[in-house]
Amino acid sequence: MNPENSKNYHQETYTIPNDVMMEIAQIIVQADLPHEIIGVKENKRQVILSISSQVNLKFHKEAIQNIEDILNDYYAFCTDESETVNWRGH
Repeated sequence: MNPENSKNYHQETYTIPNDVMMEIAQIIVQADLPHEIIGVKENKRQVILSISSQVNLKFHKEAIQNIEDILNDYYAFCTDESETVNWRGH
């Protein structure tokens, strides 16, 4: 069965920074989410993943929400960090 072709599955594409890849990989494995690496951005140290989840499974919904929370927190942290750095010098 190809999960992407089943109407019970929803597929999303995520760009995962190397800094949080292990946490997200752990969620994917624990929730047994079908996934595929569809690209790599070496210069940005990112992996592009296609992740499928069954919309009617609570633990799949929670796993996807955890992944999205990690990514949102990561990007918010990076944005906050870059705004506090005075890159122009004194």
